[in-house]
Amino acid sequence: MKCIKLMSIVVALFGITVFASAQTLQEVTEAYNKGAGLMAAGDLDSAIAELERCVDMAKKVGDEAIELQVVAESALPGLYIQKANKILATRDYAATLLALEATVVAAEKYQSKEVKESAEKTIPSIYLALGLADYQAQKFEDAVKNFDQVIARDPNNAGAYYRRGICYQNLKDEAKMEESYKLAIEKGTASNDAQSVQGAKTQLSRYFYNTGIAARKAQRWDEAIAAFTKTIEADSNYFDAYYAMASCHNSKKSFDNAIAACEKALEIKTEGLDGVYYELGTAYAGKNNNARACEYFKKIGEGPFLAGAKYQIETALKCN
Repeated sequence: MKCIKLMSIVVALFGITVFASAQTLQEVTEAYNKGAGLMAAGDLDSAIAELERCVDMAKKVGDEAIELQVVAESALPGLYIQKANKILATRDYAATLLALEATVVAAEKYQSKEVKESAEKTIPSIYLALGLADYQAQKFEDAVKNFDQVIARDPNNAGAYYRRGICYQNLKDEAKMEESYKLAIEKGTASNDAQSVQGAKTQLSRYFYNTGIAARKAQRWDEAIAAFTKTIEADSNYFDAYYAMASCHNSKKSFDNAIAACEKALEIKTEGLDGVYYELGTAYAGKNNNARACEYFKKIGEGPFLAGAKYQIETALKCN
């Protein structure tokens, strides 16, 4: 009698389990259909929530719901990246970034390598946009943090190094500015990013040229020469840096170095050379080579150097 009662209980429990399983499978189907409808209607948030609910329920049901689980899982990564792209179109970069990070998580969870790579490729450009926005708002420290995020994910992004260099320049951090600009030139040259390379060269050379001019005015000759040397390292065709460097060497009575700087300047330009001729004349006069000195002073025909040249020709050197 006890055995019969026990068997009746087992049968009853088995019947309940089958009934519950059938109901749950129906719910999985309903959740999937609802999610598909929301997806078709463009309600991405609701579609994601419903399909994820479908996946969770399908896992509980087991093998009989595996097909619905697979279909829902295959759809979810695409929905996440669609959502991110939709937000991106509004230029809400902070929200886009959160959506892309969620996309990476979902792509890993649902094993979509293609979607993960697409999201990871887009993330650096979002950090770059955030950095540019911070730069334009003169939030230079915040901009640097965003450019660092770009570089962490894309170490060869010359544009990020270049823009980070501009921020460090505004923050008056010369060492980090120089490092960033040099990396922009290096990475940009390797990746054919001519715009970033030229921008970094221009900013770096102009910065050190202005630094050198300030030092020259203060008669800090060695400091000025060091700055002009860095100018030329950034831009080997910076005519004014060679000329200014020559004047500093002449002031130090380092005449051979002055001549060398002038000769480099002459390789770059063929016009507007009166200043270079004056420095050459001064250097050769300092070396007691009056003939060469007179040769260069006589090349000066007009402008602000003419009076000094005439004095050298007629009085100091008594050129023939």
